[in-house]
Amino acid sequence: MKYVTVYRAWGEAEARVVQGLLESSGIRCRLRERGPQSIYPVTVDGLAEIQIMVPEEDEAEARALVRAYRSGEL
Repeated sequence: MKYVTVYRAWGEAEARVVQGLLESSGIRCRLRERGPQSIYPVTVDGLAEIQIMVPEEDEAEARALVRAYRSGEL
């Protein structure tokens, strides 16, 4: 099964919110971290970036949910 990135978060809290949103809608997802974790809320060149990935067949629905979340509809 191929996974695609539908959202990039800049911290674990934000990533977990989006993960919960997707999973509560029945969409499986994976989190992929791009750097070391830190207790400080500072990012340098995307080091704290977390990619939220979903199965390719769920991409359109996941992107629609993320858009609604980002626009404040959810």
